[in-house]
Amino acid sequence: MTPAIASGAATSIVLFSLTSGIAGVASAMLALFMLVMVGFAVAPLFSSSWIGQQDVSSAAATAESSDD
Repeated sequence: MTPAIASGAATSIVLFSLTSGIAGVASAMLALFMLVMVGFAVAPLFSSSWIGQQDVSSAAATAESSDD
């Protein structure tokens, strides 16, 4: 490794801060989470097998009540 490459590598390591690394990872995880949530939200629009899966209120209304 030449001194110029070693100096550039050392500079890039020193300029990297832990805070920016954590922020980058957190941003990536938030973006992935949002994509998954949007995917679940639009899945019934594109797939007939997903239609009715998210309708929890009608399933709860038709459930038998207990007389205990």
